[in-house]
Amino acid sequence: MAMAVRPDGEVTLVGTDAMNEVRFEPNLKGRFVKVNLSRFASVGGANTISDLNPHINYANASLPLAQRMLSIGDPRGIAWKADGSKAYITGMGSNNVVTITSTGARAGTPVKVGEGPTGIVLDETRGLAYVLNKFEGTVSTVDMANDSEKARTNFFDPTPQVIKAGRKHLYDTHRGSGNGHLSCGSCHVDTRWDRLGWDLGNPAGDVNIVDGKSYHPLKGVKTTQFLIDIIGRGRGNLHWRGDKHEFADFAGTFHDLQGLDAPASPAEMQELQDFVGATWYVPNPYRTYRPESTVAAATERCNPSRVRGTGTTFQTIPSAGVKLWVSVNINCAHCHNAQTGRGELPGNGNVAGTGAGTLVDFTPNRNMAADLRSVYRKVGFFYNTTECNAGFGMLSEGVMETWFNQGGTGNYLGDYEPELLSWSGGITQTNCAACFNTNNFPLASTTVQDAMPAVGLRETINGASIGSTARLNTMKALVDEAAHSSEYGMIVKGMYGGEMRGFYYTGSNNYQSDITGQTVTHTQLVNSAQGSGGPLSWTLVVPQTKVRLGVDADADGILDHDDLNARVNVRAVLEGPFDGTAMKSDLNDADLLPATDPFGLGETMNPAVKSFTGLSTPVDWARVELRSNADPAVVVAQRAVLVQRSGNLMQPTGEQIITFPGVAAGNYHVAVRHRNHLGIMSLSPYMLRDANTLVDFTTAATATYGTNARKTVGGTMVMWMGDVTGNGTIKYTGSGNDRDPVLVKVGSTAPNATMNGYWPEDINLNGTVKYTGSANDRDPILQNVGATVPTNSRTEQLP
Repeated sequence: MAMAVRPDGEVTLVGTDAMNEVRFEPNLKGRFVKVNLSRFASVGGANTISDLNPHINYANASLPLAQRMLSIGDPRGIAWKADGSKAYITGMGSNNVVTITSTGARAGTPVKVGEGPTGIVLDETRGLAYVLNKFEGTVSTVDMANDSEKARTNFFDPTPQVIKAGRKHLYDTHRGSGNGHLSCGSCHVDTRWDRLGWDLGNPAGDVNIVDGKSYHPLKGVKTTQFLIDIIGRGRGNLHWRGDKHEFADFAGTFHDLQGLDAPASPAEMQELQDFVGATWYVPNPYRTYRPESTVAAATERCNPSRVRGTGTTFQTIPSAGVKLWVSVNINCAHCHNAQTGRGELPGNGNVAGTGAGTLVDFTPNRNMAADLRSVYRKVGFFYNTTECNAGFGMLSEGVMETWFNQGGTGNYLGDYEPELLSWSGGITQTNCAACFNTNNFPLASTTVQDAMPAVGLRETINGASIGSTARLNTMKALVDEAAHSSEYGMIVKGMYGGEMRGFYYTGSNNYQSDITGQTVTHTQLVNSAQGSGGPLSWTLVVPQTKVRLGVDADADGILDHDDLNARVNVRAVLEGPFDGTAMKSDLNDADLLPATDPFGLGETMNPAVKSFTGLSTPVDWARVELRSNADPAVVVAQRAVLVQRSGNLMQPTGEQIITFPGVAAGNYHVAVRHRNHLGIMSLSPYMLRDANTLVDFTTAATATYGTNARKTVGGTMVMWMGDVTGNGTIKYTGSGNDRDPVLVKVGSTAPNATMNGYWPEDINLNGTVKYTGSANDRDPILQNVGATVPTNSRTEQLP
């Protein structure tokens, strides 16, 4: 998964090792992979392999939770200190960073970071490590002196919430397995496959009845299948044998194979299904950009520079004299549905609409016809040998190695090799009209989630000598052609008219700019880039994304240049739940945090946000105000937000950047208010426009309005707690004080009683109102007005 060279020249690699040589699901439960470190000093030298989870007893399927949290899963990054004494390894699945010594042994306890840590960079001059939390859209700063996370900074992440919500069920090894080191993604790597075959039968299992068909618990070796775009394709049944009626039927895998105490819940399975349903096949490297419907030629079948033919050098594929996919009409479509290749249930005969016994009788087959879009990734494509360099062949058991066209086209798959290589990316409908005739094949569909082979092509024009207009015209021709207009979109990014701009191609040599009503021509853009206007880059994209990628980055319907709304990143810490390092999330943990904001602004929390973990866990609601530059007493706009344990404020949808729709970009004072903490405001206005603008109230370097607007706790600036009445003043005695409401809430006649819930009297935000005893809500009020003079008061520093 990742590699780094230790300063002494030793090569170190981290990854997983599958135990697929072990048969049967009960023997693999909770332990079917190990996370290893491999080290060797020179080419051909001795290789030393060590387990990065030495605390796991693989005789057991699960560990107690505390030990499970020590595990690292799905490692994706490794970095060594300059002296070679220590290395840091990121666990993308375990959301942590572990350290190893020079001998490869685990050291210390894991560092908890954001979701999906991948890359890591060490800055030893400052004693810091920076970890990219890919899934969360944050960067964790790790203090290398004590190996702890000291800060977490967000960045703009346009990933749809459906991906963020469901992705954890594929990757998260702590929540997904009994020993904390494996997940669905251990075999379905990045929703693809591990290039392995597994015997996951259960000798003690029962015969299972699905859709009236019997399935024996011993299934034999089956190769791992792709998860990409499997929802709602064909009949819907899944697995090689079709023994899962629907995706929710995989819930038991979390218990039976991954070692959890119980199957995944219906809600979790729905999130995972929605995530899988949003996945796409990436561009197929074996396809030509423009499959033709004319007389067959090598260039129309597949890309000859990507495939090794019947010799030892790259060469063209022998032409069989047929057009690509024409043979599908006769020989393939009766078993393989168009676009996916997926077929009928075993025993059902041929694809729906084709009578049993027509050409090929599929009835005796023991497996469903597989999705053919993954074939090009599955097999090795070395045709001058009967051996398979991938280890497993095409069929369910891994047989049928890659001996396709040895000696020409006489072998079984000679004519069909280009079709198998090219299936991912879609069948050329003009070559296979019968495949899409729903009268004959009612399950056939033209809708699949395959990115076409040219998606990602980019050409940059910068002055007269950089870039090729010929290549650019080839890209534009693909979008212009009617046969491909639904397959390709094109965007342009770069300098135009003296500023960074965006465009997307609308056809007929015209582009929509990121300004409403403004269009420009292809000639205008090219002339600008070739002249002194600055570089412009053209990129082919999936057409469904051209608007967002080209002119509307936040997909809010307002084009980017028009969308100069005020937006800001804010960081603030509430004193009540602060433990000196981070805030506690007791309200969320106890399911007391309301789904709707308590300020009456009508903001609703996305349910997925409640399941955020670590420093991203929501603590409570707060309110961010933008105040006038001319008169900071005037509130121009306000939004309800959620405070994360780290102090970062986020929108209730989970977005880290707080946007104020309809509020023009400009200079504003930024204020943060809370229901029982004193509000704070920036002393100076900030220019709010760019997504990376940060107002950090946790540091003394950020000047605030008034005097002693914040309190210092262990070097962190926090908001004063104790304003139970919400009137902007903390009082311990006298009229309108904040102490008496606490007593009233617990019951005036029984001051030692408590009251659980989401109450303003709960100033430490632990979910319980207390008047006496440890962690009570009365004493902090006295302390914050000055314990020696209880008649004092503290006033909110806002104009």
